[in-house]
Amino acid sequence: MPRVHKYKNMAEPGRGSKGKKSRRQGHFSLGDLLLKLFAIAGALALLLSYISVYLKPSQLSSVLMFFGLYYIPILFFNLIIFIIALLRLRFIALLSFIALLPTLFYADLFVNFSRNDEVPDGQPFKIVTYNVGKMELALDKTAKAANILRVDEFLRQEDPDIVCLQEFSAQSEYDYSQFLAAMPYRHHYFASTRPIYGNVIFSKYPIVDTGQIKFEGGTNMCIWADLYMDGQIIRVYNCHLQSNSISFTNLIQRMAAKGELKSEVREVHEKLRGSNTLRAGQVEDILANCSTCPYPLVICGDFNDTPVSHTYYRLRKGRLDSFAEAGKGFGASYAYFWPLLRIDYILFPKDFSAYRNEIKRVKYSDHYPVCTYIYR
Repeated sequence: MPRVHKYKNMAEPGRGSKGKKSRRQGHFSLGDLLLKLFAIAGALALLLSYISVYLKPSQLSSVLMFFGLYYIPILFFNLIIFIIALLRLRFIALLSFIALLPTLFYADLFVNFSRNDEVPDGQPFKIVTYNVGKMELALDKTAKAANILRVDEFLRQEDPDIVCLQEFSAQSEYDYSQFLAAMPYRHHYFASTRPIYGNVIFSKYPIVDTGQIKFEGGTNMCIWADLYMDGQIIRVYNCHLQSNSISFTNLIQRMAAKGELKSEVREVHEKLRGSNTLRAGQVEDILANCSTCPYPLVICGDFNDTPVSHTYYRLRKGRLDSFAEAGKGFGASYAYFWPLLRIDYILFPKDFSAYRNEIKRVKYSDHYPVCTYIYR
């Protein structure tokens, strides 16, 4: 008789299906492991972002500045991990949730959808702070001469009582005298005069005293003016703090040309560490001057730092932030990283009020102007 071969059913329980199941389980266990690692790393990075606010940049804490600078991307990373873990019903979602809780204290510093449009009591003045990028960094590449006219026209239309400009530039003293000619009072400090370059305060109110705070190790500056406002003197500080001096476009181009990621990252690290150290010293110089001021004071300008930073923490302490109080939408003021990067501010006394803080998205600089009404 012919021999009958018995073949085992590959679909028999405990055979093929079990193999597929075990492979699937292995795949999911690897995914769970990666999810846990990402959740822990993200939570740790977010924790370091929070801590970086309270530490003065130094040789020991300089690495922490990266976490403050990249707070928004780190926040989004943690949100994504939290959502994935929640959908997969993994317990690690609790860690992400706990790490995200403190963001409630920072959220209104970046985005605000609950502005109160009720007009405050008191006497108002409108103030604008604007880094005009030497008048030559227009987003649409408009030539400097034409761009100066646009900035002048924009500010005339806004009709503020006080204008604080950083990186102001004009070809001559005459051109400077013609800029915002309708605002009779002005105080400036020019780091260079050919062409003119520096910080300027324009005012409709009489200026009774002025000064400047010279920073060591750079061309950045802070100037102040005491303004006589209907029987009261208010001091206004116009700050341009140390920039990070990093062009991300140039960085990418150099990395593509050299193919050396490590050396480029090291160079960026050194620049950031140096600029953060300088900025910390500049902040202390400003606060030392503020401590001798007998009048209510407003601090505004380009801080070159985010709301999650030691710079912002120190300058805002004891004061209110016009965007947090009266802003709406995104508060980002650096055009190339809108809506993520907010570095321009108006800070004012706690017994004052802000009304209708607006970030004007005009293309005349790499920054957007910040405009608000302050009620005293």
